[in-house]
Amino acid sequence: MDLTNGPILRRLMRLAVPIIGSQALQMLYNLTDMFWLGRLGSDEVAATGAAGLYLWMSVAFMLFGSIGVSIGVSQAAGANDEGKAKSLTATALFISIVLGAAFAVAMIMFRRQMVGFFNFSELNVVALTESYLSTVAVSIPLTFVTATLGAAYTAYGNSRTPFICNAVGTCVNMALDPILIFTFGLGVLGAAYATAIAQAIACAMIAYAFARGKRRPFESPKLLAAPRPDEIKWIFKKALPVCAESFLFTFLVMATSRREAFFGADAMAISRVGSQIESLTWLVGGAFGSALISFVGQNYGARKWDRIHATRRTATAVLVSYGAFVALLLAVPGKYIFGIFLPDAALIERSALYLRILAICQIPMCMEGVASNMFRGIGKTIQPAIVSTACNIARVPLAYALSSDALGLGLPGVWIAISITASIKGIWSYAWYIAKETKADQDPCNRQT
Repeated sequence: MDLTNGPILRRLMRLAVPIIGSQALQMLYNLTDMFWLGRLGSDEVAATGAAGLYLWMSVAFMLFGSIGVSIGVSQAAGANDEGKAKSLTATALFISIVLGAAFAVAMIMFRRQMVGFFNFSELNVVALTESYLSTVAVSIPLTFVTATLGAAYTAYGNSRTPFICNAVGTCVNMALDPILIFTFGLGVLGAAYATAIAQAIACAMIAYAFARGKRRPFESPKLLAAPRPDEIKWIFKKALPVCAESFLFTFLVMATSRREAFFGADAMAISRVGSQIESLTWLVGGAFGSALISFVGQNYGARKWDRIHATRRTATAVLVSYGAFVALLLAVPGKYIFGIFLPDAALIERSALYLRILAICQIPMCMEGVASNMFRGIGKTIQPAIVSTACNIARVPLAYALSSDALGLGLPGVWIAISITASIKGIWSYAWYIAKETKADQDPCNRQT
């Protein structure tokens, strides 16, 4: 789909809706997973929550391929340079396979050290987390390949095919969960097996579609072509700030989670389930942001500056409105939603405070989603990385300070630190992008830099 012409909102939504659908299905799976595991107990929820943070950390390495494709291929598409798009895709796929395999091996070999980071006092939680990590690790390389090929589709304006592949995988995952967890009596391991099987199916589908499908981005793709050193260097240059930002963010979230684990496995369970409800913002907003990168990238390649400005205004209106809706949902009926997945009266009451505190930062998070992905669409990945890194680093000492005995806030102090730093991050990144946009308007030569 040509994203450089036509009504902005209509074309942006046409591109974004399938990606949002994929993320919504993933969120639905996560919530379904929590629903079934919650029937086993808070220890199982805490174990998968801790292991899930390492899966989240793997995204930092996955982004080398997917971000490189999103920026490079969308700009090549806007400039009608199909040869460059093919070559970049093959190079990014090579990077994804190598990094995915390396991360999977690390998860298996160092699972004990990884779990030890959280310093769980419950030995049962430690054993469950180690088992889950070593089993689900095999799906990591498959996830990397799926993300990279999906990014190539989206860069050319086709987000429907990746959606179909991911939807099938997610539905298989959701169907297998209760069967493997309860019918076969595998518990946490059943959830891990379901994830691995589903990822294999999704990867096989998108690889086949990319090689032989009618709606593939370009004809005769050479997915196993030798990577070009200059393209590896270009991809690392563009993607490294984003990947470093994601890695550091996840690591610091883990540091914050360790502080939550200090208050017991129940505290980790509240955070795990609550974050899945809150993912209404960052999963759906992130999906919209992925579409925004491709949309802006094509228009940047075509040098359509006014259309890029109009896209930022449209995206802001859509995401800020959505953020306000999620904030209201968290603040008012949030605890009742929590109770569906972890039916413990005491935990439900404690979750209400968590969700209300996190409701405060939902609109700023959406503002960050607009600004960060506008920057990435024009090939500027350093600015959002600086903002995110600074705020995320500040989050950890602030969480420890606010939850210390000196202030007496306890566990809610950790949640307040998360909300404060997320709000600052959103406002700062959006203001920085507006300043750059204004400067470019005053001096057109800046648009080329």
